[in-house]
Amino acid sequence: MSHEQIITINNTTYDCSNAATYHYGAFPPSDIPLDTILPPLTAALQQLTRYDEKLQYIPNSELLLAPLRQRDAVVSSRMEGTISTLEEVLRLEASESARRTEGTARDDTLEVALYARALRQAEGAISEGYHLSEHLIRSAHRTMLSYGRGAEKHPGDYKTQQNYIGDRRQKRVDFIPISPAHLGTGMAALTSFIRDDTRHPLLKTAIAHAEFEALHPFEDGNGRIGRMLIPLMLWEGGVLSAPHFFVSDYFEREKDSYIDRLREVSASGDWAGWCVFFLTALEAQAQTNIDVVLQVQAHYEEMKQRFRDALRSQYYSAALDYMFANPVFWNNHFVESADGPASTLRNFTPRLVEDGLLTTLVKPSGRAPGLYALSSLLEILDAD
Repeated sequence: MSHEQIITINNTTYDCSNAATYHYGAFPPSDIPLDTILPPLTAALQQLTRYDEKLQYIPNSELLLAPLRQRDAVVSSRMEGTISTLEEVLRLEASESARRTEGTARDDTLEVALYARALRQAEGAISEGYHLSEHLIRSAHRTMLSYGRGAEKHPGDYKTQQNYIGDRRQKRVDFIPISPAHLGTGMAALTSFIRDDTRHPLLKTAIAHAEFEALHPFEDGNGRIGRMLIPLMLWEGGVLSAPHFFVSDYFEREKDSYIDRLREVSASGDWAGWCVFFLTALEAQAQTNIDVVLQVQAHYEEMKQRFRDALRSQYYSAALDYMFANPVFWNNHFVESADGPASTLRNFTPRLVEDGLLTTLVKPSGRAPGLYALSSLLEILDAD
């Protein structure tokens, strides 16, 4: 399908002379050579299986993964130009949990927190028996763009105008996604493929991710929703026992290759090249995730002893579990939510601060609670 060499968007002229256009009529691909993809597919599956087994044998794995989800939200959003820190996001979530209003959150921080919320909601829906569908995808998008800047980008609604992917500063369009007129058919084909295709789940996930990015069905937030679908598909496909796989790190490190390989799917029909890249990403990221989870686990065991020595209370482990799941927290919410008597828990935070195990972000004042951080955990999870 041809396109003009120059287009004007919001009174700005963009060069489209080298833009690739969506691959009309070429989805799903039928001729990806098995000998090309089998080695990286086998390697990725082995590493993902190792990762999944590690999580299953780690006590409190759900607890240890809670902050990793937030870290992935930070990195995935950063790929779209949304800059926030893990501490900022956790601080916002801590204030929401404690029903506190701590000033106005930056739009960037709010966007990252909403991404994490949308992923949790999608996981919850699938765990209740729903399958990946247009409804679930649109619901996740609606949640992710429900507040802040995204609220003006028609949350949950498909695009009604042609969108473009390129370099704003260089005034260049690199890719023209499917047109709004063909989007309904395209999304129906994608969700049908996710539901019914019989290829290996890893290969199916690779193909579905590329197709979603090429469709670019929403006005904004497409990259984040597309990356969100990866762990959900691996979970639904039985590769993972839970949707706890975070791949945004690799895509950000290899962002140029990520974009180039996606573009070549439409530009030259190179589905195999994309699939090899994607499977290589899964293998590398699985190893990285294993390393991080083991670091977090080792830190948990170290902190268990240090909390025991500092608190000298049978409730030390309840405090530790709460703080690992909530590395930034208001003390009143800790006292209300952790397992133990309020009179005992209330005295824990000053003792932990005194022993250097917690950092004070907001000092308590009168009846107003303090805000604290388990900074040693945040350092392990630092996404910079």
